[in-house]
Amino acid sequence: MKTLHLLRHAKADQGSAARDHDRPLAKRGQDDARAMAEHLCAEHFKVNAVFSSTSRRTRETYDLLKPALGAAPVVFRDELYLMDEDGLLGFVQALPREARSVLLIGHNPGLHLIANTLVDDACSSEDLPVLRTKFPTSALCSLGFAGTTWGDVRPGTGDLLAFVRSKDLD
Repeated sequence: MKTLHLLRHAKADQGSAARDHDRPLAKRGQDDARAMAEHLCAEHFKVNAVFSSTSRRTRETYDLLKPALGAAPVVFRDELYLMDEDGLLGFVQALPREARSVLLIGHNPGLHLIANTLVDDACSSEDLPVLRTKFPTSALCSLGFAGTTWGDVRPGTGDLLAFVRSKDLD
């Protein structure tokens, strides 16, 4: 079984004069990322690898989550910045075979679209209607796949294991 965790970066500063790629986290985003880190620690969250966009807000989100991620190596990839749904599917299908559980830190609309594409419509999770509606900042979507390789991941084959939003952690 493979497990894919999709995390949208925490809330970015909207008033920043920096170009989009360089926008820092807002105070609320920092607080939400810390809350998510506490949640991950409480859940004994484990991943084999982390892949993140190179944007400042995704890097800062990762930095705040790092204590909850243990020794999982991180790779920052330029192409994950605002990658579309098709690109994300290809990226997932090319993940290292030895990684059983992977965290991707990225952006909308790509993460919302790929999560909704991958999840099985017959999934009985009570989180499914919430996921279908919105993928807010700091939200974490966890999907399980029965296949033995990442190349087996196809649209509609994911089991929605959890969808956690920062407001769920209050």
